[in-house]
Order: sequence, then structure tokens, then C-alpha cells
Amino acid sequence: MRRVAVTGASGLIGTALTAALEKRGDRVVPIGRHPPDGGVAWDLAARRIDGAALEGVDAVVHLAGERIDGRWTATKKRRILDSRVEGTELLAGALVGLGRPPGVVVSASAIGFYGDRGDEELAEDSLPGTGFLAEVCQRWEAAAAPIASPDTRLVLARTGIVCTPDGGALGRMLALTRLGLGGRLGNGRQWWSWITLEDEVRALLHLLDTPVAGPVNLVAPGTCRNAEFVRALARALRRPAVLPAPALALRAVLGEMANGLLLASARVRPAGLEDSGFEFRSPDLASAIAELLSPGRPRS
Repeated sequence: MRRVAVTGASGLIGTALTAALEKRGDRVVPIGRHPPDGGVAWDLAARRIDGAALEGVDAVVHLAGERIDGRWTATKKRRILDSRVEGTELLAGALVGLGRPPGVVVSASAIGFYGDRGDEELAEDSLPGTGFLAEVCQRWEAAAAPIASPDTRLVLARTGIVCTPDGGALGRMLALTRLGLGGRLGNGRQWWSWITLEDEVRALLHLLDTPVAGPVNLVAPGTCRNAEFVRALARALRRPAVLPAPALALRAVLGEMANGLLLASARVRPAGLEDSGFEFRSPDLASAIAELLSPGRPRS
């Protein structure tokens, strides 16, 4: 049994990861503002963390960060950036000061690192992009860099669109599509790189257990254009997908977030996962949606 400390343990990914870790016999040590007994307390506003409580943990998965949905006001952008950079700096400072640091740290990042790249195929060795999310991801990853040492393997998990009917982007799109209001975003030609929640959790476990380091793209091989994503969802639900959301309207309602997230194109390949032997349970969009919408699917 390993002791695995987790930030963001109550979030969408963190909740599913915690269940998977406990199911296989690991002990989860939550890191949070008000952790349960046996957890680790941290206070980002006060820049405090109970570093002594981290002594002896075998691994850390760092997932905490402000949600990026909603209109990106100046205040929202500052929260998005600070929650990731300052939170990671705080955790890194505590970990490097331990007498026995963890053997592996998986620190979250995102494919926003690559920016809006059109049809360019992107792998882990691709150059960073430009824009707000690309800047956030670069600074986020830089904040984690001091964790890497001969004693600690650092993995940067660049996650794409996480698909689950229980929340996130797919959960919101499902609600609209069931009402017959689904449709492409903008011209629909932007590449969407996605992964099911199940494969996201399996990939995080794989990164804990497999001797890989550095950036790893957590996306399925079946990257598709937004219009293809929408059509596949509509077919599965037997609903029309004929009401597009024009780019101008999205920008008017959501501002910078529309360009930076919904209309941005990132054709990302999971080279690191595939090269390290990871096998996806949902490698293509059609089978993933069919599985996610199956009536007998256990809820996460």
C-alpha cells in the first residue's frame, strides 16, 4: 500500500482518482484547506502548508486549480493563474524540504500549453503557444520544475477535454443536445483533443506506476474537429445538431474565453502515453460516447 497525497481531491478528476486509488489499496492523503483526519492542511491565501504532514508520502498528484469556465474577467484570470502558479510553488517548496521526498509527483497541466495551432499536429516536444492559457500552463509547469530531482520523478500531465456525462464540457453539451440545441462552435473546424474521465484516471495511475518523466499529453488518439464531436453526440442521442453557435456570438457572450478555449484548435497526440505502453479503453470518439451514454454505465 502506498500513501498518495492528492490536491483537488474533491474535484471532478480528483474524486474519481481518489476512488480508483482506494480501490486498488492505496491510502489517499487529501491536501486541502479543511482536510479530513489524516489529511494535509494548506492555505493558499496565507501561503501556508503543513509540510511535516507530507513526510513519508510515497507519491503526490497535484490537481488543484481554479475552474477555467465562465467569462474571463481580469479577476477571474488572476484567480486562474494564481491558483495554479502559487499553489504549485507552495507545494514544491514543501516537497523539496522533506527529509524523504516522494518518489513521484504528477503535477497537472493542460493542452492549453500549445495555444491555438490550427491543423498542426502537436506532441510533447512541440513548442509552447501563445495566449492566456499557454502563458498559464508555461508558468504552471515552471513552478513545478524544482520538484524534479534524483529522488523524485516529476510528470507534467497535460490534460485535454475530459469527457464525462457527470460534468465538465460534455455534461454541458449533453444538456443542450438533448434539447435539440446542440451545434458546432464557430465554423467547427477547430481540433478538440479529448479523453474520457475513465481513461484520464487510468492514465494518472499509469503515470504514477510507470517510469516516465516530463510532459505527457493526456488525450485520446481519436482527436477530432469540433463539428465531428457535435455530430457524434447528436447521433448517439438521436437529436439534431443544426444550430451552430457563431463565433461572433460566443465572443460577445464569453469574451476572451471563447477564443482561448472553445474556438482554439489543438491537434494533440498522446505520444508519451502510447510510447510508455498505455492502452486506452476509449480511443475513438464514437465508441467513447456510446460507452459514456450506456444506461448501465456506473456513475462516477
